[in-house]
Amino acid sequence: MEFVQFFPIGHLAPRLVGMDPIMWDPFRYKLGGRLLNAELKEFLSEEGRYTSARDLATHAILQEVEAGRGSPHGGAWLSFQHCSEATLRAAFGPVIDRLAANGIDLARQPVEVAPIAHYHMGGIRVDADMRTDVPQLFAAGEAVGGANGANRLSGNAITEAFTFGRRAGLRAAAAAAAAPMPPPLTALPMNGVRPQINPAAQIADLQALMTRHVGPLRTARGLQQAVRRVTLPVALPATRGGLASEWIDLHDLRNMRLVAECVARAALAREESRGAHQREDFPATSAAWQRHQVIRLASAEVRLAG
Repeated sequence: MEFVQFFPIGHLAPRLVGMDPIMWDPFRYKLGGRLLNAELKEFLSEEGRYTSARDLATHAILQEVEAGRGSPHGGAWLSFQHCSEATLRAAFGPVIDRLAANGIDLARQPVEVAPIAHYHMGGIRVDADMRTDVPQLFAAGEAVGGANGANRLSGNAITEAFTFGRRAGLRAAAAAAAAPMPPPLTALPMNGVRPQINPAAQIADLQALMTRHVGPLRTARGLQQAVRRVTLPVALPATRGGLASEWIDLHDLRNMRLVAECVARAALAREESRGAHQREDFPATSAAWQRHQVIRLASAEVRLAG
């Protein structure tokens, strides 16, 4: 669960409406887009413009930000100003016009980019038929751990989803055909109990906490702070209606904290750097850690085993 892949150049500013925030990656490689710090100095080598791996580019950007050389919104500048308008239009095609509608002229201005959480190499443990330890529950795609090791190669996600998604679907359909239909659940009326916290605000706080302490650059101190804060209990009202949004938000918050705890505890235990998991206090890769960590929920407690 500690292996979270960060996309290094998610769009940060200016505001981009109706376009994919990860659109810059192929154009950076194709055109040699330059990553610049606040001093407008390039901090990747010339070779790195075309070949720098995602994790290396992510760490380089965040190190510039930590050193006080980040762009105004907390990232880095991505510049294509060394390319002519004809070159940009040949590469981007009609995207150039959509960027212009967003007030962006790549021939005359850089954009701000920053690392964003993109893919999770960890996930649910399954067998060859995509069965989990929960009876009648199957899983596939990014929800499953183990297929990509410590770092996913670009392009593998679709292959993984198609291959294991088909297998999970076929096995789940066969299991459903052989099992009786369960009785329907009856929605309970609301009893007027409202949550004592604002779940939407708590979710935003949790996201900020994970970004700060369990992002691409990790230390024992930060991970320990994250573990302490994500393990706070979330009380759920006893009853609910069909579409009680606050009740749903509370369940989301409880589940998000559980996942966050699994990621943080696994990252704290792995005292090395490997693939997408980087510890500033343990920068070397250790042969002793060439193994999976398995997390189980036992009596409402997260337990980690090597």
